[in-house]
Amino acid sequence: MGTTKKSTIHRLTSDFVEIDTEQHVEVNGAQVKLDIPKHSTSYANSRSGRERLRVEQPENIIAAVMAIWGDAPTIEDPKAPAPDPVPEDPAEEKLNESQQTRK
Repeated sequence: MGTTKKSTIHRLTSDFVEIDTEQHVEVNGAQVKLDIPKHSTSYANSRSGRERLRVEQPENIIAAVMAIWGDAPTIEDPKAPAPDPVPEDPAEEKLNESQQTRK
């Protein structure tokens, strides 16, 4: 007697989808929902959201979502912030200054 996951599309727009997942167990040939809170996952219609959807969800859910979303993402992935500049070594800065004054 093993458990299975059942995914359901809770909300679907052109920009995001929310998918609920519940645990079920087969008892005497019938699927019975376990009394465990369902798990909700949201995906943005972005490149990274589409990739997560493909990795984490079953084919039937992916097909339904992609039928609404189409071929192109509607949301851009956030850009990674630029790294903070590395502060110069004060000793090196003094050396550069002294070389500038000699010229």
